[in-house]
Amino acid sequence: MAGFKDTLDNISRKKWGPILGVILAFIVGLLLLMYVAPAICFGYLIVAAAVFFIPYYFGLKKFKQLAVWGIIFIVLAPLPWGVFFVDQYNEYGDKGFTTSSDDGTLVNGHVDPYHYDEENNVYTFTVEADEKYATVMLHIVNSMKSSGTDKYVMTNTHQKTEEGKNIFSISFDDLAGGMYSYLFEGKILEDGNEIDSVKTDGLIGPITYDNESLYIDTLKGIYPVVVIYVGLLYFLLAYFVWSGQRNKKILEERRAQNQPKEGSDGKFYCPKCNSEVIKGQRFCPQCGENFAVDPVEARAATTPFKGADDDYFCTECGTKVDEDAKVCPGCGRKFE
Repeated sequence: MAGFKDTLDNISRKKWGPILGVILAFIVGLLLLMYVAPAICFGYLIVAAAVFFIPYYFGLKKFKQLAVWGIIFIVLAPLPWGVFFVDQYNEYGDKGFTTSSDDGTLVNGHVDPYHYDEENNVYTFTVEADEKYATVMLHIVNSMKSSGTDKYVMTNTHQKTEEGKNIFSISFDDLAGGMYSYLFEGKILEDGNEIDSVKTDGLIGPITYDNESLYIDTLKGIYPVVVIYVGLLYFLLAYFVWSGQRNKKILEERRAQNQPKEGSDGKFYCPKCNSEVIKGQRFCPQCGENFAVDPVEARAATTPFKGADDDYFCTECGTKVDEDAKVCPGCGRKFE
């Protein structure tokens, strides 16, 4: 494992390292978009993290370049992702799925044809229902248009299956272009009033326009997803990393400015009160200046304790201090 990491580190130092990182990030990010992001919680965060940190690890450190790369990914990634979706939709129809209710009283629900057919624009929905259902409804929605669910009363063809179920059917020759989903609902009536109903599971279909139109409408749907989710998370990650590096740089500059300064006599002096200090001390024993710059937890004031040999020591950490010291140079404990 160490050897593999060393190899990656060596690659990241090459001039072509960032290019390799961008290529890997595009492939990994695209695969995550297709198979992971829609399926799990925080999936889009995983995509954004991969797209950002892979090139970053391989040497793409400048944030202007990372910003440009993020925009390129957001623009390009939906294009193959759209092709993937169209292929999935078409394969779904080729599998010949049917839908049924959980209790088996509505079975073999389907639509024919599933795919767009330029020569035949009549789409027929069929389902087999128990005799107890006086009415069977078709619920259908154009998933690409988000126009709401339409409901239609299906026609009893007065044909029966070998199992004695009635066959209900309804046909359309004016379905608008789009990708539809549907389900069937059987209603039990008594004196013209509904007393019970049962629904089937939903299915996708039909697709009523060609692959080119399906691809264009799919892109219209997934571009906002990539921009809002992946793009927003990507640039948030970039901001947090940039902010962390900036704060680290500021801290280092402050630390450099805040270190004890060496005088012409070779001794070190506090940059704030000019008291003499020992090199390596974290705090000035007189004014309490924090040479490490790191925040110190506030503590209640106390006094140094006097040892058996008349030396004074910090009550917090045991560091030897002057009798009139105001702050322990070891731990920052304030003295009264």
